[in-house]
Amino acid sequence: MHTYLQKIMEIHNMTKLILTSFLTLAMTSASMAQGLKNGDLLFNYSEPKGGFGGAIVEATNRKDDLGISHVAIVIKNDTIIQVIEATGKYGVRICPLDSFLNKAEHSKDGKPLVLVGRLKDTSVVDECVQRAKTYFGRPYDWIFSDTEEAIYCSELVHLSYLDKEGKHIFPQQPMSFHGEDGTILPYWTEYYKKRGLAVPEGAPGTNPAGISKSDKIQLMKMDELR
Repeated sequence: MHTYLQKIMEIHNMTKLILTSFLTLAMTSASMAQGLKNGDLLFNYSEPKGGFGGAIVEATNRKDDLGISHVAIVIKNDTIIQVIEATGKYGVRICPLDSFLNKAEHSKDGKPLVLVGRLKDTSVVDECVQRAKTYFGRPYDWIFSDTEEAIYCSELVHLSYLDKEGKHIFPQQPMSFHGEDGTILPYWTEYYKKRGLAVPEGAPGTNPAGISKSDKIQLMKMDELR
């Protein structure tokens, strides 16, 4: 009987802990969201952990970089905050901000590992967001090609953000699939080999880490938003 009561209490305490953590996360996300603006860019970052995301980090981030692997666009109006992004699972989709923040990696104190990039010149932001919406439903571009039939995350930003003259705010740069030593990473060699393609090292393209370093944006932590 004593053991049974102990188990009941353990389950109760575990449930209480999970619920408290969930509520803390929800309150943290809601508080952070208040400072977001329409057209802000959200960058996921983390330590490389292998797999597809880890290979992106290893190829596009260099020493002392944060490990940025994904970028999305904030859609904000008076009543709701959403995110438009290109993901492998869904293609170009629109989802609630909470869904985006919940699937991000989190720090030990429960904060999502997300940086905010805000355009210094916001005069074209609304048009950029509307342009991003026109790509809704496109499939994900698994080979990072220079086409618009399928789109990857930073390509969505590249295509959507144009200045008043119609020029790309975040222009293409030579793509990187190599590591610190300059050689193409084995992951990407095998990745493209399975698809019967050569690694497009140096071809025109974009990546989230590159966009995060643009002098066109101010990069902030979510709890620094005003």
